[in-house]
Amino acid sequence: MDNLREPKLKRTDYWLRLLLALMYFGLVFYLIRLLVGIALVMQFILVAFLGKTNDRLIGFTGDLNRFSYHVLQFLTWNSDDRPFPFSDWPGPENQNYTDNS
Repeated sequence: MDNLREPKLKRTDYWLRLLLALMYFGLVFYLIRLLVGIALVMQFILVAFLGKTNDRLIGFTGDLNRFSYHVLQFLTWNSDDRPFPFSDWPGPENQNYTDNS
């Protein structure tokens, strides 16, 4: 019965979740934004000069999107699955990349 009266703030998993939230928002999303910006410029240059997109770059940014979604699901309490590096990297989905040639 005493367990019910114990404050929830004493549970270490809540504090770990807060620490992960600060880490992911502070550092990881900054890096993701930087990488997406670089990929955007590279893809624009490739399309402008070669007339087609780079499939590997599309796959990379798709992985970043899935990772970002996984992190946001955890941070907003929609999922209890901790994101990478505490779980596997969200792998590629079966995607058909279009070659704009």
